[in-house]
Amino acid sequence: MRSQQDGDAVAPVDRVRRLHLDPGPGPAPGELDVIAANRAGRASGLTTFTPLPRRWSPLVRTVLRVKSWFGPDTTLRRLSFIHVAYWSMVDHYPGEKKPGKYSYLLFVSNFNGSWLDYIDVFSRAVPQKMVLLWGSAFGFPGPMPPRPFTDYIRSNDWHLAHYFSAYPGATATEIASALRVRQSFRERLMQPQELDDVQLVRAWRNLLADVQRDL
Repeated sequence: MRSQQDGDAVAPVDRVRRLHLDPGPGPAPGELDVIAANRAGRASGLTTFTPLPRRWSPLVRTVLRVKSWFGPDTTLRRLSFIHVAYWSMVDHYPGEKKPGKYSYLLFVSNFNGSWLDYIDVFSRAVPQKMVLLWGSAFGFPGPMPPRPFTDYIRSNDWHLAHYFSAYPGATATEIASALRVRQSFRERLMQPQELDDVQLVRAWRNLLADVQRDL
């Protein structure tokens, strides 16, 4: 990844402006390639790198720091199709002799389901937080209505050279359910030889009753 001194680091800004002025009927062919490349089975990866004036970097860093004090967002945690969502500020690249003109907001996420539906959820569920994070970035159209915001994120989505999913056939919800079943099994039936027949049957039935929603 090259720095802003290479002359093309603000290219995403130009793409955002073009999409905002003329969104068109949908993603351009190249953008469809990005969406396809950033997928592994039922999981999709999203990586955006949005430029903003350097003077806004301290404010965005403060927002991210305060956000980290309160832990994961409670609204987003209820959305079980999201594996992870992470924001970070980048003020300079390794090896740069001096800071450039821009800072960048890095957003990394992994999720299940439709790319468009995922961005739409951010737009509708936590619009104020989207303004706090992206409000100072070039070309940010605001979270509502969802279409311009979706075009903005899509235009800054990076083509991943490699994307790996440990469980490509499972969603985040299914993985979480499997982990709960495994934990319950370990707690109750890890040593079945220590139980007599009656105790084993009772423990098995109680286990099934407790984890049936995860099966």
